Amino acid sequence: MKTVKEIRDTFSPDEIKILIEIVKGKQDFDVMGDEIKDFYSDEYEFIDEEDDKQFLLEKLEFDLEMGGII
Repeated sequence: MKTVKEIRDTFSPDEIKILIEIVKGKQDFDVMGDEIKDFYSDEYEFIDEEDDKQFLLEKLEFDLEMGGII
């Protein structure tokens, strides 16, 4: 789990808005897919692109919700 501080230290306010849109399905994952993968690379070993995408979306949504960002 990533903290709000880690999210805000890594992503700009505009990028956080895009992340929220990705989680809500208003933007495609590929818009910031590489950045999201880099952000979680210390917590997850990437194996299958489609499974990885779903896992990262769920993880991102959880971290944004727990941090009170969405």
